[in-house]
Amino acid sequence: MEIKIATLNEVQQIEILYQELFLGMSILQPKYMQPGKQDVTFIRNSINENGSDILIAEKDNQVLGFLLIKETVTPPYSCLIEHKYAFIIDVIVGNQYQSQGIGSVLLLEAKKWAKNRNLDYLELNVLSENIGAITLYEKQGFKDMSHTMRFEFE
Repeated sequence: MEIKIATLNEVQQIEILYQELFLGMSILQPKYMQPGKQDVTFIRNSINENGSDILIAEKDNQVLGFLLIKETVTPPYSCLIEHKYAFIIDVIVGNQYQSQGIGSVLLLEAKKWAKNRNLDYLELNVLSENIGAITLYEKQGFKDMSHTMRFEFE
């Protein structure tokens, strides 16, 4: 297995993995998420933009999983200390390739990616129901920094 930066040649395989990601999210939160497709223009822009990359795990020209990462800056609020950091937008390992350490390798590459750009830290969001992902992130040293809370009307 090789970890590399995606090119436009991998867009179709990334698009298929996005369908798996969105299906999984819809299963975890069916009231708020639904199966869908990622906009191909979004994928292409993520590959082409200077401040973002899609890191792919590939074997025999097959994309096993990917991690979309982007440079960003804290919002300009006077109470916040400005930081340049990397935000992991999406992570997915194909269902048939899970539990093989691919997610861990992608996260290690994301850490290198951010460190090579002299960014201050790495951040991501995860659905609270996604216990497997949370466990993986915690093993990789990620810590819970905030909670999104929702009040639902009946």
